[in-house]
Amino acid sequence: MRLLLTGSTGFVGRNLLLEILKRKSYETIYLPIRSEKKLKEQLKGEGIVELPRELHLLSMEAPDWDFSSLSGVEHVVHSAGVLFGNSLQDYSKTNTEGTLRLMHTLSAPEKVVILSSQAASGPCGSGQDCKTENDEDRPITWYGTSKLEMESKLASEFPQKNFICLRPPMILGPRDSATLPLFKMARALVQFKPGFNQKQYSFVAVQDLVQAILKVLSHSTELQKLKQRKFFVASEKVITDTELIQTATEVMRKKGRLVKIPQPVIWGISQVIGSIPALSKAVPNLSKDRSKEIWPDRWVVSPKQFEDQFGWKATIDLKTSLKATLDWYVKEGQLSL
Repeated sequence: MRLLLTGSTGFVGRNLLLEILKRKSYETIYLPIRSEKKLKEQLKGEGIVELPRELHLLSMEAPDWDFSSLSGVEHVVHSAGVLFGNSLQDYSKTNTEGTLRLMHTLSAPEKVVILSSQAASGPCGSGQDCKTENDEDRPITWYGTSKLEMESKLASEFPQKNFICLRPPMILGPRDSATLPLFKMARALVQFKPGFNQKQYSFVAVQDLVQAILKVLSHSTELQKLKQRKFFVASEKVITDTELIQTATEVMRKKGRLVKIPQPVIWGISQVIGSIPALSKAVPNLSKDRSKEIWPDRWVVSPKQFEDQFGWKATIDLKTSLKATLDWYVKEGQLSL
C-alpha cells in the first residue's frame, strides 16, 4: 500500500512516521518536506542512519502542494499545519488553503485523516462539563478559527471524499517542543500557575493519538458514509493545570512552591510580548492571540463518539506521558537532571 504523510518532521507526524516504519505496513511512503536535511537528521537521531527505501521525498510545502502526479495513493494523513502566526491570514494560508489544495490535487485515496484541533470547537461554555461533537463551535483564537474554517470548507467542497477530521486536545509526549518550558519551570524553586481558579483540561498522549490515526486507516468504516466528519480524540481522564505542573515536577524529582499569578498580570505580559516580534517568536504561547486560551477554566471534551465508532481508547496516563517526554529531552541534550 501507498501512504502520503504531511508534517513528517513535526510533532505528531514524526511520531506517526516512526511507528509506520516500525510496522512496515506501507511499501511506499510519500513525504512532502521543506528540508531533506532536517528529516535525515531526525531519523539519524532515532538510529535510522540510511534513508529507508520506502520513503519518497517530495520537495514542496503548503499551500503550494500539488499531488496530481501521485497515482494510486490509498491512504493520506495530513498532520502539517501552522500553530503560531501573527494574523488570521497566517493561519488560514496553511491550515485552510493548504488543506483544500491537498484535497483538490489528490486523485481518489481510500482514506484521508486530517488533524484538526480542539481549538476549532473552543472551550466549554458556562456550566458545561465537557463538549461533544454536537455542541456549537466557538473558537476563540485565530488558530482555532482557521481549523474550523478548514473543517467547514472540507465538508462543503468534498462531501463524497473519504476524509475525517480528528480534533485532539493538548497533546503530550516525546519529540514535542511545546512542553520544554514546563519542565524548565518544574526544576525551579517556584512554579507559576495562571489564575486562582483550578483549570481543567482534556489531553491525549501522542502515542495514543498515533494509534487512533492508524485505527481509522485500518478500520472497515467507509468515511464518506459517516454522519459527521469530525471527532474528538482524547483520554477519558481530565487533568487540572495544577496536576500538570506538579506531575512534571514529580517526574523530574524536584520540589518547588506553586504560586498563582492573577490573570490580569498574564494578560499584561501577553500584551508586551505581542508588541515585540522577537519575544512573540520566543514565547509564542503568550502572544496576544494564543494567550486567549489561558483565560477559560474548562477545555474538556468527550471522546465517546470516536471510541464507539472506531473501537479505540486512550491508555497512556499523564505521568507516563510526561516521563516519556522528559526522557526524550534528556536524550536529546535539551534538559539535564
